[in-house]
Amino acid sequence: HWNGARMAEGYADSGHIFSVDFNRKVIVYWWLSAMFALTVSFIGIPLLIIWLPFGWLVHRKQFENLACALTNRSINIRMGWLFKKQQNIPLDMLTDVQIHEGPILNALGVVKMSFETAGSTPFYLTGVKDGPKFRDIILKQRDSLSLTQSAAAAISTPESLSNDVLVEIRDILQQINANFSGEDE
Repeated sequence: HWNGARMAEGYADSGHIFSVDFNRKVIVYWWLSAMFALTVSFIGIPLLIIWLPFGWLVHRKQFENLACALTNRSINIRMGWLFKKQQNIPLDMLTDVQIHEGPILNALGVVKMSFETAGSTPFYLTGVKDGPKFRDIILKQRDSLSLTQSAAAAISTPESLSNDVLVEIRDILQQINANFSGEDE
């Protein structure tokens, strides 16, 4: 299983920096949220009898299959029991990391984090232990990555890039000229 252990290595997981631990009380939060949703819906009230014992097992399995890791270039999240999902959030696209708290979340000592990226809807992750610390580590890595990319861009000066383009244009023109010369003969 994924939770509590480092995620399986793959291309997206290379450059591992930090693995997230999750608060087991998130199971209670998920279960209460589902019970509330079933209670307020007319159709869900009969399902409460089934969900009362069964829902706890489903949410426990969801927790066991929850993992999150920070790499040098992305946040990798894996979740799901029956329907598994993997989300890789590139740090260079990350615009904001928010921590959401509320009365039920606070009572359980659980935080909900949202990750906002340029051009897409936020991704939510509930139950991260020490959410503010994780947020700070993410933002430091994102800023470090952007500084590294800025330095790399500064090294390749516009003059050297324009010279490369001019050399490529010259080579193409020579090839075109050779093709026309070959057709005249």
